[in-house]
Amino acid sequence: MLMTSILDYAPEPGEVVEFRLPDAAVETAADAPEHPAPPSYVQENHIWRRLANQAVGKAQSPWLATVFDLPGRLQPEAMAAALEKWIRRHSTLLTWFSQQEGKLQRHAVPEELLSLNAVSVGAHETPAAVREHLLDRFDAGTDPLRWPPFVAGAVLRDSSSTVYFAVDHAHTDGYSVLLVFHELRALYQAELAGVEAKLPEVGSYVDACALDRERAAEITAESPEVGRWLDFWLAGPPPAFPLDLGVEDGKSYPSVPIHLDLFDADEADAFSRVCKAHGAGFSAGLLAALGITAYELAGHESYRGLTVVHTRDEPRWQATQGWFINLAPVAFPVAGRASFSEVVGGAQHAFTEAQALAGVSLLRVAELMSGLTVQADPSAVPPMVSYLDCRHAPGSRDWDEADCQALVGPGDSRDVPIWVNRQWERTYLKTRHPDTEVARSTVPHFLNHLRQVLQDLARTGQYRIGERLTAANPA
Repeated sequence: MLMTSILDYAPEPGEVVEFRLPDAAVETAADAPEHPAPPSYVQENHIWRRLANQAVGKAQSPWLATVFDLPGRLQPEAMAAALEKWIRRHSTLLTWFSQQEGKLQRHAVPEELLSLNAVSVGAHETPAAVREHLLDRFDAGTDPLRWPPFVAGAVLRDSSSTVYFAVDHAHTDGYSVLLVFHELRALYQAELAGVEAKLPEVGSYVDACALDRERAAEITAESPEVGRWLDFWLAGPPPAFPLDLGVEDGKSYPSVPIHLDLFDADEADAFSRVCKAHGAGFSAGLLAALGITAYELAGHESYRGLTVVHTRDEPRWQATQGWFINLAPVAFPVAGRASFSEVVGGAQHAFTEAQALAGVSLLRVAELMSGLTVQADPSAVPPMVSYLDCRHAPGSRDWDEADCQALVGPGDSRDVPIWVNRQWERTYLKTRHPDTEVARSTVPHFLNHLRQVLQDLARTGQYRIGERLTAANPA
């Protein structure tokens, strides 16, 4: 499944049908009762960031979307029924939030209010027309402060139909998006066949949010996990892209998306074997390569960054729609090491420690330590690195045939978050950077060098630090 900017998405045109709730149901949901489960830390931070952006007029599309093709002309009534079953399966999609005295309150919508009707919104004659319709609907229809926080529909054609689903990020994450295709396709096919779909049982992300807060309440300023966070945060400047981006303090910029293929299937396997030979995993190898690149291009003697770690720590969460991630600190030395083999062990140790902090949000640490500022600009996304092996997702073998893609929206940025996704046939890097003249030069330079480091490792099994720079700049 490709992670694609919606501005680069070019769907085949056709008749657009949306699955909408009756106006009366939406009005009733606005008075839905309060639910005792608080938002998780990541939900809360996301919603406040969205509101901070709105308050200052910053562009943001805080949703995630899935699009995929099904053969033939879709039967809208069957898909509407499938969507209803799928939404009931994931109860976070039946909730919304309100602001009350500076706090967020969850509301739960009764299941019986969920009744989707297929509504034709007319033929769209060009890919651009479909894309603009989706962008407008996703931006307008995925608000976490009202219900529903999602938009669903399809583009109907005789030979194939494209299904789309978008939801505010508060209710999903990168892995959850991967699960939509398999589950929704199975439910739709079951509707056509008149049988029950065979899907695994799932837990409720609403319950996971309550558990997140319960566990956080047990963490105190004296907890060792807090000490590890503080040791990282106070040891140096906040994590940031190692090269100059040409940004001004306090200012954000329209973002420029970048897609970069890193490996084909054989190269990814070879890189994985190199990492394993040194007692490390793919994630640690990627972090080591990032650290080497930052050292070679910017002179950073140690790597300091935030990595994404998952919190699906129980079987009931494995197929649940929700935001099951945290950011955790990673730091390891690079200077004084001669090769990748001397760096990757430290990277693996740092990543293992990061995984152990998956249940301890930096936002909880900031609550406990008065005066600790972890996000100077509340409307900005902290720079981070995410690695996801998408091959584990059900249905992943069928993604290419179904043109299955994860769409993300445009928005402002001031740093360079990095997502690396491994698929069956390729591993690619996706990022965005602030649209400045400096960043248009430095970011591709950094990423191309990173790819060269990774390619050398996959091809030869080794990498000597500084060797590429010496070859590129002979005395």
